[in-house]
Amino acid sequence: MSLMSVFAGKPAFSTKAALSAAVLATVAATLSIGVATPAQAQYCEGTVHGLSRTYSLARGTGFLAVRAGASASAPMVHQLFNGDTVEITDRRGSWYFVGGDGFEGWAHRKWMSNSCGY
Repeated sequence: MSLMSVFAGKPAFSTKAALSAAVLATVAATLSIGVATPAQAQYCEGTVHGLSRTYSLARGTGFLAVRAGASASAPMVHQLFNGDTVEITDRRGSWYFVGGDGFEGWAHRKWMSNSCGY
């Protein structure tokens, strides 16, 4: 028994079904291209600026504290200085989640310019 005899000379799928399948395949391919994976995510860099030229840990001047949380009361995990650049990977209110060589944490955005557009 041939396929033509099974379908009595008619195509296995209707034109409407074939078109629907083609549209779904095209949409799925388009969506998968637009999905950002970590490797495809936009790189966003921040640069520290506007800090006092006088360093004083006691007064909190001359450095930008990188903190464990997005709060001025969170423990300091690192210090940044005018001209330092970091990668910005998140934002929470007035805080950026930043990282560099061997550290990551939250820094206040007031003291950073960025290439992110926010």
